[in-house]
Amino acid sequence: MPSPTPPINQVILTGEVTDEPVTRYLAPEYPEVRLRLRTTEILQQRIEGKTHTQSYWHRVVLRGEAGMFVERHVHAGDTISVAGRIEYATEVDRTGQVTHLTEIICQHVQLQHKAEHSTTTKPTSNTQGKTPSTAEVNYSDYAAPPDEDPLA
Repeated sequence: MPSPTPPINQVILTGEVTDEPVTRYLAPEYPEVRLRLRTTEILQQRIEGKTHTQSYWHRVVLRGEAGMFVERHVHAGDTISVAGRIEYATEVDRTGQVTHLTEIICQHVQLQHKAEHSTTTKPTSNTQGKTPSTAEVNYSDYAAPPDEDPLA
C-alpha cells in the first residue's frame, strides 16, 4: 500500500492588485513588499441558474527577489499570479486590541497583465512575467532611505 500524501501548505492565486504595493526594508537590499490581491469567483445558483460574482481579498507578503520584482514592475490594477504558503499571525496594537491575520507569504510571482492606466516602464524580454535573476538586479536602486528604521 502506498504511503499517504503528506500535508502541505501551498497556495496559488491569480488576481488584481487593488492598492499600490507598500515597500519597507528588513535589511539593506532586502525589501518586504505588502499588497492586497483581489480574486473573483463566479458562482451559479442551482435552482434558477443565475450567476453571482464573489470577490475575496488576500494580504500578500513578498520578500527578497520577489519583492524587488513587485516593487519595480507591479502597480495597482495589474493582474499577477503568486505562489506561496498561508501563514497565520496575531497582532496586538498599543491599545491592547488583538487582530488575527491570514497572509500569503509569496515565494514566486508572475506578472500576467499590466493595467492600461499604469505608467511604468514595460518589463524587458528577460524579465517579462518572471522574477529577475540576481545578475540583472541593481541593488543600489533598493537602498533603504536613511530615515527608515528597518525594525519598525
